[in-house]
Amino acid sequence: MSSSEGSKWVSRCVFGSPPNLSELDELAVLYHEQAARNTRDYVRSWICPDCRKEYKPIQNMLVDLPPFSCDDCGLKNDAAYEWRITQCLINGVSLDFKVYDQNRKPHCTLYSVAATIDATRRVEGAKKGLIISTPLDVPEMAKTYEQVTGFELGKEPPEELFETYDNCSLIMEVVKAHGISFLLGEYDTLLQNKCVDLPPIPRLRIKSYFRVDRNNVLLITRLLASGYPLTAGMLHGTLYWYLKGDQYYYAPKCATTADAHAITLIRSGLASKNNMPETFYSARDSHGTKSHPDHKMRDFGADFFLWGM
Repeated sequence: MSSSEGSKWVSRCVFGSPPNLSELDELAVLYHEQAARNTRDYVRSWICPDCRKEYKPIQNMLVDLPPFSCDDCGLKNDAAYEWRITQCLINGVSLDFKVYDQNRKPHCTLYSVAATIDATRRVEGAKKGLIISTPLDVPEMAKTYEQVTGFELGKEPPEELFETYDNCSLIMEVVKAHGISFLLGEYDTLLQNKCVDLPPIPRLRIKSYFRVDRNNVLLITRLLASGYPLTAGMLHGTLYWYLKGDQYYYAPKCATTADAHAITLIRSGLASKNNMPETFYSARDSHGTKSHPDHKMRDFGADFFLWGM
């Protein structure tokens, strides 16, 4: 298939609008009592030390967050907090999800998208009290992507991509049109090979996708707290591969000294960075459970911290 077929897919990419703050407020009202609430200090009210104005905690579906800043003077709340989607429960159902492994192939965007979809369907299932955990067949999706676009995944021509570098929206369009297959077990695979009258393997499709400005920290943190895991891009250097699960990563700013990498954001928090309050995120990587080991998890990992700005 020629690259012109891939160009057709690029032209179809349309970003939807993310939920606004009012919609997130409504979601919190609907499901606030179904999520297991965390009652640590950061859910307390905050009084601006300059204006003396009191702000109540921001209610979200999964967790209540401290007020972001003062509406009058703009002073940022420096109350430290942290939480993560994978430690939350809705209707008694855990929102933790599978750690995928791209095996050193340049397929991080697809694996990040798959992880985001996996986490999202867990949230949607948990709202109804259902455990949805069948793993997704990401290698099969990579083959489907290459067949329908004519591009080699991870090596697409820059001029054919969104803003000359981002293949995320292109992957989203393919998943939207073709879906991503569920991973079969050995017995299911045996049946598929021996029986000709079995129905096709189910495929999970997405209805739409949206993009968020990385500088809109309030919206990003509230989306995460409302059960929206996010696919994100970052720059990383050599030290990234030695990063432990309990360490914070200072991502390089210069694109000439690092490579782009896609991850799935599952957590937010506030901590001190150079003696100033700064938002950080926790991300799930796609290099297996041995990446970013954490001693608290017997050296298993896959999750790590990175600063928001």
